[in-house]
Amino acid sequence: MPVRGRVVLEGIRFAAGVASDPSGVVTLWKAATGGKAVGCLPVIPVPELLHAACLLPIAVASPEDLSLLSGPLDAWLVGADPSPFTVPSGVLPRFAVPRVPPGSVEEALDRVEALAEWAGAVSGSPPSEGGLWKSIRAYATHRSLLDALDERCALETGFLTPQERRDIVRAGIFLPPEAHSRLLSAILGIDHEPDAIAAEGEKGDPLIVLASRLM
Repeated sequence: MPVRGRVVLEGIRFAAGVASDPSGVVTLWKAATGGKAVGCLPVIPVPELLHAACLLPIAVASPEDLSLLSGPLDAWLVGADPSPFTVPSGVLPRFAVPRVPPGSVEEALDRVEALAEWAGAVSGSPPSEGGLWKSIRAYATHRSLLDALDERCALETGFLTPQERRDIVRAGIFLPPEAHSRLLSAILGIDHEPDAIAAEGEKGDPLIVLASRLM
């Protein structure tokens, strides 16, 4: 394995801590921002809608994750079909996401508008157009850095152990995209570009951009 610097090793250790104890970092994020955390089952295709409303979308992948996160979660976004495991019943707000793809752009837009309205009601901070574009940029940057991590690991097979790579990727489930992007940048030793989407791409209604992903 190649020699790795202090910043890389600290990033790896931080990611391992987040992956093993996500409740702690989620609780800290909520205390620092005043935001709320939303458990997503299944993974939401448009997390930008929640992010723009000052919510932290967390993809709950297993019953083990659920047991670690039951305290910090403030709401649930669930599929209309039966889940692979049971989500606790209770008074937390819920939004049901249809599993069947929308039949038209209009139907897709109705869905993202309904989710945006729900997210704003949960957080008390409805997503603005500017906030949506900012979230779209943040997630685009995050995806590009995850791709860069994959490329680095493919080129340098000894750069990370399989467990380290899993921990780094898993940490992104529980961190906001900006924080995970900073972590990835530090580990990769690159400067990430916060404006991954060119300004000329930010025209029109961002809800329509997000609705197109549901098609």
